[in-house]
Amino acid sequence: MTSRGYVHIRLSKDDFFYPMCHNKLDDCQWGVIYEHRLVMAKHLGRCLTKEEVVHHKNGVKSDNRLENLELLPNSIYHVSDSLLRKEVIGLRKKVAELESLLADFRKS
Repeated sequence: MTSRGYVHIRLSKDDFFYPMCHNKLDDCQWGVIYEHRLVMAKHLGRCLTKEEVVHHKNGVKSDNRLENLELLPNSIYHVSDSLLRKEVIGLRKKVAELESLLADFRKS
């Protein structure tokens, strides 16, 4: 696992998905790929482009179950989506606080 929480997988040079590896060395017989990108690529049956981003819906970077992954066309969508999700979480917390205050107010 990386320091940022992503899971790495080693692929051999003869693997169909080897072109997606980000750490390919000419003198090595393997390369390194992030597991979440490999899971999505296998699901689609094709290599992902460098622009495509695989987003972890629940924010847990080591949770690489397909149902937790979402393919986005590029990083602009990823940043926008992440910011919106954080905003929604904050608003839900605020609504819960206000509902609690309202319940307390109604009791008195």
